[in-house]
Amino acid sequence: MAAPIPTEELLTAFADFLRLDVAQGDASPETIRTYWGQVGAFVDWCQGEGVTPALATEEDLKHYRAALIAAGKARATVAARLGAARRFYDMAQARGYRHDNPAQGVKAPRDATDRAERVKWLPLAAIHRLLSAPDTSTAKGKRDRAILALLAVHGLRAAEVAGLQVDDLDRDAKTLAVLGKGRKRRTVLLVELSAAALADWLDARPGVAQPGEAALFVNLRDRRGDGPGHRMTRRGIRRVVDAHLQAQGLKRDGVSCHALRHSYATLSRAAGAKLDAIAKTMGHSSVTTTQVYADIVDRAAENPAVFLVGALEGMGPDD
Repeated sequence: MAAPIPTEELLTAFADFLRLDVAQGDASPETIRTYWGQVGAFVDWCQGEGVTPALATEEDLKHYRAALIAAGKARATVAARLGAARRFYDMAQARGYRHDNPAQGVKAPRDATDRAERVKWLPLAAIHRLLSAPDTSTAKGKRDRAILALLAVHGLRAAEVAGLQVDDLDRDAKTLAVLGKGRKRRTVLLVELSAAALADWLDARPGVAQPGEAALFVNLRDRRGDGPGHRMTRRGIRRVVDAHLQAQGLKRDGVSCHALRHSYATLSRAAGAKLDAIAKTMGHSSVTTTQVYADIVDRAAENPAVFLVGALEGMGPDD
């Protein structure tokens, strides 16, 4: 390479790659934003370290990994950042900017913790308390309860809730069309609790939504440029959930929107729901992904300490 390719040119090419190549040219806006933000973070690091992205080496990528770990980034975050860097250099290689991919062999540290141990979920009493928390005499309370119901009662992802349109809801059939990962659509069958919460919010929504706004959930006040009455972002959904978790004393490390999705799967399995039905409602392409929730329930049911305590309680004073 006679001279390094300007970073701006690489980023322009990567923008085209995201639009035309990721998910066969049908990547969701959320996926594109995520990749763009992660690659932007890598480029910022390069600039701070005096590294030219077009000439970065495997050693540079290892230093980047070390910097992420030193900054206290979670393993999943490190993996996502390095994965984005690999996609960035995949693009550079495919379009002739480089002959190699310096990020190819640089992986995040392994997490030896059992997957079931990493799943954060809330007990049934906590979910009941959380759903009862919003003040439903206000538009905000009605909106928040509907959001919490979709997350905790139906296991939707925060991004899926943020992407919902008013027209996705069929109030008569009590169904909700959800656009999930990979732009796969699935139909969620509402229950009375969630259908009633959505109906209450839809009755209040005209008073706060901007004319012509198609989003089901909208901001009620300005947030970092997101004007009131317009679509809530995934970040906005998370802020709402975190605020209610905090107010109920339920907020802790790892407990946010996704913990409600985990709670839905774990608690519904414990109550008798079939694993394949849970997988379908969550938008999992394979029931293997859902198996972790069965493992959690089975682990609790087969806890040896329960059997030991039962034996102890059955002993008489003279045994």
